[in-house]
Amino acid sequence: MRLRQLVILILAVSNKICRSSLLDDEIRVVPTPLSSLRSNYDFIIVGGGSAGSVLANRLSENGNWTVLLLEAGKNEPYVSEIPILMLNLLGSSYDWRFKTEPAHDYCKALKNRECSWPRGKVLGGSSVLNYMMYIRGNKHDYDGWAQLGNPGWDYESVLPYFKKSEDMRIKEYQDSPYHSTGGYLTVERFHYHFPVTEYFLKAVTEMGYNITDVNRPTQTGFAYTTGTLRDGFRCSASKAFLQPVWKRDNLHIILEALVEKVLIREDGESKIAHGVQFRSGLKRYTVKADREVILSAGSLQSPQLLMRSGIGPRDHLDQLNISLIHDAPGVGQNLQDHVSLVGLIYLLSPPEDYEGDEPFVFNVRLLTNFTAVTELVEHKAWFTNLITESTGFRYLDSLPNINLALALMFLTSSTLLYANETYPDIQITFSVAVPNTDGGIFERKDVGILDDYFMADIKNIEFHNSYALFPTLIRPRSRGYMKLRTTEPDDSPIFVANYLTDPHDLDVLAEGMQIADNIMNTPAMRKLKVQRNPNKIPGCSSLKYPSLDYWRCLARYFTTTFYHMCGTCMMGPASNNMSVVDARLRVHGVSRLRVIDTSIMPTISSGNTNAPTIMIAEKGADMIKEDWQSNP
Repeated sequence: MRLRQLVILILAVSNKICRSSLLDDEIRVVPTPLSSLRSNYDFIIVGGGSAGSVLANRLSENGNWTVLLLEAGKNEPYVSEIPILMLNLLGSSYDWRFKTEPAHDYCKALKNRECSWPRGKVLGGSSVLNYMMYIRGNKHDYDGWAQLGNPGWDYESVLPYFKKSEDMRIKEYQDSPYHSTGGYLTVERFHYHFPVTEYFLKAVTEMGYNITDVNRPTQTGFAYTTGTLRDGFRCSASKAFLQPVWKRDNLHIILEALVEKVLIREDGESKIAHGVQFRSGLKRYTVKADREVILSAGSLQSPQLLMRSGIGPRDHLDQLNISLIHDAPGVGQNLQDHVSLVGLIYLLSPPEDYEGDEPFVFNVRLLTNFTAVTELVEHKAWFTNLITESTGFRYLDSLPNINLALALMFLTSSTLLYANETYPDIQITFSVAVPNTDGGIFERKDVGILDDYFMADIKNIEFHNSYALFPTLIRPRSRGYMKLRTTEPDDSPIFVANYLTDPHDLDVLAEGMQIADNIMNTPAMRKLKVQRNPNKIPGCSSLKYPSLDYWRCLARYFTTTFYHMCGTCMMGPASNNMSVVDARLRVHGVSRLRVIDTSIMPTISSGNTNAPTIMIAEKGADMIKEDWQSNP
């Protein structure tokens, strides 16, 4: 703990020196005191995360409308801005610290067989805790949404909303038809990479692969990671969308406000949302919404609020003696996530011709004394994203004449997405945050790997220079669900991930692991003398290693999330009784109530979900403006 505090102190001080003007309290959001709370607002937004921050900004652009944003967490801390410390807030008071129910067939090496599901309990939401990767997803994701009965959500229709937010600062992308400048959300490459990244990307170009923009419709190619960054530091949704506008007279932002339920009145056969009840400290408050209540509490808490308010599956609400307002069997269902695994460790040695004065890869031994940390600060290593320093999308189907082992060279400190020619289903992330060299910060602390499994995984290789691979299933067929545990708003809901319950998911993930493993046979990796981790974990040790059977076993033990839960308030036509909201994000059966966040996704997007969340909010804000245009 003292070491971590030392690192945080040094980097935080360096951050303060470098960015004193940007960290000035005049810029940071100052919450509205409860004494200034009004009895009525035109719009009440529940949740100040990636979606809620966008909505508060866009709706308050109309000076005739009053907007209230309610966030259960505090203001984002200064330390969250430092990319290298991105994992520091996981498990803290800024994290809801959700856990799934104990599982039998996944998360088997985790404490209590529970998967950790971090979610941001902070202004800016999970954009304050995430890896900052800016990935929009695949063109087919959005065309698929439209084909499911959601007009206006095809790729050509959503692209303008991705661009609306964006202030692209990568010069070669600024003139692209897929990007724009001048938006609130700054997008950059990470400003620091460990030298190993350049060696991997060199291998890509040697094979003829392009260094390209991975946010084009085809996604094919590789690039240094594109992130939600400003001058190298984290650009959260709060920083992007709320800091510039929080002083607007018609926008109130209340922090540490836990919304307990939406208030709904019945007028004949009509059911109308007209306000919310929330708690701050020991006191309860009721606030009325003259126009709409908008739930942007995220995929795990928007459905929780709907059910607490009487909107959800009839049988479940009856079990908890919650008065039914509207029978909506889809609330809490259709839960999807990008399931991944930890534990694929590969040992390496810097190439013999390496003459740099920087560490070739990350190793926690670099942080063992003040001098070593100071040297990292001198190199501005706080700008690195340890989990994924670069990312890329490539389809092996398009490489019929290239030896498979050579084709795998493109993994290079990046992400492989492998499926058919235009629609990937596996993501493999290259990382310099490795269990045997990061001191257990990621696997042991944040993922929650049991000590016996952790020590078996790193036996005799501790502090050996290494990289790790994180294969991730990005188009899962398995579906989970969530429901209320009790009627108390403070009690965590029940989350059942159901990872890998569809055999196809396990097979695809195992194939992805085999592909990742094969990369060690490429010329580029041989130059680094790459070797696979010699250790086998308990529970899988009787299986041939490596083999598809071993990878299937490993996936069930070292399961983890990539923090992309979604789909629990599915968007779709009323004819589908599992749909919760329509294509304009209005809750079926209840007027003046919308859900605008990742929970509305019918199917999960291909890649990190923060950029799509912001797009959904941008489009949702325009829909609200259009619907109220005749009554401004």
